[in-house]
Amino acid sequence: MPELEFYSIVDRSYRWFTPAQNRESIGIDLPNSEYDPDLGQQVLEEVAQGAQRAERLGFDGLLIFEQHNTPLALFPNALTGAAWLSAKTTGIKIVAGGPILNAYSSPVRLAEEIALVDTVSNGRLTVALPLGIGAQYHGYGAMNPVHARAKFREGVELLHKIWAEDGPFAWEGEHYHHPYVNVWPRQRQDPHPEVFITAAGSRETIELAAKYDATYQAILTPMPILTKNTQLFRDLREEYGHKPDRKKIAAVISIHTAETDEIARAEVEKHALWGLQNVLRFPFNQSFPPGHVSQASLRGMMSGGYRSSDPSLATWEQITEGYSYIAGSPETVIRKLTELTDAIGAGRVICSSDFTLPMWLQEKAQTIFANDVIPAFRAPDGLAVWQREKPVGYTTATERAGRKPHYAGTPTVGVNGEYVPLLPQ
Repeated sequence: MPELEFYSIVDRSYRWFTPAQNRESIGIDLPNSEYDPDLGQQVLEEVAQGAQRAERLGFDGLLIFEQHNTPLALFPNALTGAAWLSAKTTGIKIVAGGPILNAYSSPVRLAEEIALVDTVSNGRLTVALPLGIGAQYHGYGAMNPVHARAKFREGVELLHKIWAEDGPFAWEGEHYHHPYVNVWPRQRQDPHPEVFITAAGSRETIELAAKYDATYQAILTPMPILTKNTQLFRDLREEYGHKPDRKKIAAVISIHTAETDEIARAEVEKHALWGLQNVLRFPFNQSFPPGHVSQASLRGMMSGGYRSSDPSLATWEQITEGYSYIAGSPETVIRKLTELTDAIGAGRVICSSDFTLPMWLQEKAQTIFANDVIPAFRAPDGLAVWQREKPVGYTTATERAGRKPHYAGTPTVGVNGEYVPLLPQ
């Protein structure tokens, strides 16, 4: 049985709004007058509790998704959330699912924020870079969706140059023009925080992930398409000269574990269907406006790929017949996880516990999962990756005190016409 890393999605949905059955899109026509600040505060406090639980139960990492114009989750800036959760935890890896690169005026600003959060988290940050869903960020009016993909590719290229090279340097591209790029602070991890590329299955995004040795994180993709896409990803990685690595493929799955299959369904079915019928109500044309993907990728999506059918109309049997939603006893979950990860060659599993489960029930389900499922895919020591070895940039205050810092110069100050040391020698 292959070893797997497990990441817990700790987002929670704001769920106190009018039913969405007669609404066109939850991301467009749900008025924010239905938001209550006290309930929003409760949702975020539940997220913090989920993050601390994930660390206590020994997950390898936690993940939050950036969302816009929707109650699906309440982090419009994933990096802000990652910084906050780094203060609520001590060692677990933190994946900022987002930011939406194209929502920034420049990748330089994004690089600054990544470096800051990587530092305050002590090298625990992983950045997931999605192109984004059309309805969530094109409404900003920040860019023409026709240019979304080309701008995203150039932004990823500039980010990697910032991480790899000393500044200042100039950048003259198709979409970004900077006389000098000179990011302070620099990222804690060397050469940079790990990158996930979140994708719906377009060849363009798969190739981008392969080129930059990123982890391919496919979402809401039917199994036949996912198997084909992950094989393409492995082939492209080989063409770019990268070694085979199962951890470069992450399976995103909703999982609910209980004592038996029957109990699991009784506990979670209504929560799973509520999410599909409400917070995932996005028409296809709003998710993928013109230019968002190539014509070839669009044809593939509409003929059986990502959101080729309306997820809000799915039944329990439909979502559980494959591997997009796994609910059952530990034995059932282990079997299905093994089948899925073997089929697509994944070395990481990003687990979504339903965003509306009562906290006591989420605690129960995840505890069973951590005690009875995760050990089946772990090394004999049973430790999470962050328990076995520190993140690349992680240091303690004692370790830093024992190092000799890199001083580029000695600070001096002019006093009475003479430059004297600012600090004691």
